[in-house]
Amino acid sequence: MSMDISWNVQAISALDVSAMAASENIANASTENFRPVRVELEDGMGGKGVRVADIVELTSNVSGADAPGIPLVPDGRPTDYESGLMRTTSNTGEGNGVDIAREMVDLMQVERAYSANLATIGTIDNMTGNILDMMA
Repeated sequence: MSMDISWNVQAISALDVSAMAASENIANASTENFRPVRVELEDGMGGKGVRVADIVELTSNVSGADAPGIPLVPDGRPTDYESGLMRTTSNTGEGNGVDIAREMVDLMQVERAYSANLATIGTIDNMTGNILDMMA
């Protein structure tokens, strides 16, 4: 049995990106010309953990893989996500495309997953402490 928490830490990092995207979408729900983003997650290496697969900007006028990318960070610093650019997809929603209900559900799911990963890290920490106590 491995007591490696790297998968949990990786998942927490990915969930953090998801929470930030959902929070930004909610905060700008009434902002004119705001284009919401959606974070797509995938299995981590070897099917363990979870990581960010893509950050997709929802827009009504540009779509597809041929669409120009939009930098993830304003100053153009490199990122961990493929080319460092978001790809765009078509948005069929009204207004700026932010669905508050969906964003809130996404935040609740992120909260549960975040809590589960923290609980796992806490359990591994306790088990490691108990093993060290038995060895002392």
